[in-house]
Amino acid sequence: MSNTTISIPAMRSLDVAARDAAQERQGQLLKPPGSLGRLEEVAAWVAGVTGRARPGIPRTRVVIAAADHGVVDEGVSAFPQEVTGQMLGAFGAGWAAITVLAEHAGADVVLVDAGVIAPPEGVASVDVGLPAPSRNLALEPALADDEVRSALRAGRQLAAAAASDGVDLLIAGEMGIGNTTPAACLTAALCGLEADAVVGRGTGVDDSGLQRKREVIARALDLHRSAIAGDPLEALRRLGGGELAVLTGLALGAGEHGLGLICDGVIATAAIAVAAELAPELKPRLLAGHRSVEPAHEHLLSRLGLRPLVELDLRLGEGSGAATALLLVNAACRLHDGMATFAEAGVAGS
Repeated sequence: MSNTTISIPAMRSLDVAARDAAQERQGQLLKPPGSLGRLEEVAAWVAGVTGRARPGIPRTRVVIAAADHGVVDEGVSAFPQEVTGQMLGAFGAGWAAITVLAEHAGADVVLVDAGVIAPPEGVASVDVGLPAPSRNLALEPALADDEVRSALRAGRQLAAAAASDGVDLLIAGEMGIGNTTPAACLTAALCGLEADAVVGRGTGVDDSGLQRKREVIARALDLHRSAIAGDPLEALRRLGGGELAVLTGLALGAGEHGLGLICDGVIATAAIAVAAELAPELKPRLLAGHRSVEPAHEHLLSRLGLRPLVELDLRLGEGSGAATALLLVNAACRLHDGMATFAEAGVAGS
């Protein structure tokens, strides 16, 4: 068992009165009840999250945590490790998919260095002081006890800052060459699965790379299995990494400060799933943005009881799937606020 002890914050409940008022309004809008499908459900969710029956377009922040991983030494990625820092630079320049989507959806972006070997110069990011890279999880725990505590604290602080800035919703984004391997390991640990059920191609490894990745995940699970049984925090420490730990803290902070959290792909969702194991009352504040083609993601969504808003065969990460879903969240809220009721429009209802 881990020596890591943390204080789990209380999760804020959804505002049931605001959610119910939103649902009532949906039944009065100029349309047959239920005819806007899940857009109605999403509008009511935002109302419950924000405590506003007519929330308007929610203010959203994307937090992208980037980190490098020692397990890359095992040949689990198709890309070299320096790409992590290069992509952090691309985020800062606004050139990446997530930054384009965030701008389009009206969300701001915060970058976090959670252990990047070669961080770019001149890019504004929050450095949380984690090792670069994390240790090779196939040989030893990825993080030390104090490093996990520090990362969780940093994530909670990022959520607190967002709440202070008037943010309603968070998107947890990530970047880290090789990070589908720790995400797959965490999925297996949380869901009681073996390597075959969770391994995917990540950034696009070939067949031999896929087999190598499967073997590395199996070795890691065998190495750490007895220590992580029933202990999601120890699973995070041993099988995670810097960005995963920060995003776990961010998810706990979202619940702590009453924010909504849109889940992205397999890496971010693995981190959020750890948070939900530590604080199950977080779950009502989660929305699944999409379903990744990575096999582990389906298991995580099932574990969390979440149904994805979109399915577009995405596997980029960064927060891009959640930011794509945010466009629909915004549309749902605009419809909810902007449509007239039957009474307002002078139209006979059923």
